[in-house]
Amino acid sequence: NAMANHGILPRDGRGIPIARLGPVLCDTYNFSIPFAYFTLNYMAEMLQKSYAHDTFDLSDLLVHNGIEHDA
Repeated sequence: NAMANHGILPRDGRGIPIARLGPVLCDTYNFSIPFAYFTLNYMAEMLQKSYAHDTFDLSDLLVHNGIEHDA
């Protein structure tokens, strides 16, 4: 969400290609390439999407038991 607020990602937070987000994470947050790949691949699996071919919306990350879970 912070990257969308700063114009690094589309401001509406929709249609973000998962595979293209890796270099953005590396540049913005100084992630290593393997960590960026692991994080995005995990996110793709959580959303039941393809890392290489699909897009996602920031609102998709609200799925229960993904990032958000019962305490």
